[in-house]
Amino acid sequence: MEKYRHVAEFRRSFEKDVEKLDREMRNRVFEKIDQILKGSRIGEPLKRKRDYKKVRIGKYRLIYSDEEKCKIVLVKFSHRETVYDELDRSSN
Repeated sequence: MEKYRHVAEFRRSFEKDVEKLDREMRNRVFEKIDQILKGSRIGEPLKRKRDYKKVRIGKYRLIYSDEEKCKIVLVKFSHRETVYDELDRSSN
C-alpha cells in the first residue's frame, strides 16, 4: 500500500457537492483524490485563479489547491458549465 504524501482538507462547499453524487461518481472522485494525495501531479492551473488546479472527471471538474506544503485543499466539484462561476461566487 502506497503512503500518502499529502493530507487533505475538505472545504464545506466540496463536501456539499460530493454529498449529492451517486455512488459511481463519488468513487471516481475519490480515486482522483487518492492519486493527488499520493503525489501525482494531475490537473492544470486555472486561468483566473492560478493557485487552483482543475481535474477533469467526465463532464465535471474537481477544483483543488496544492499551494501549502504537504496539504491539498479540495475546494469545489461541479459540472464544467457551472463550476467556475460557482467558484467565483464563493470567493467573493
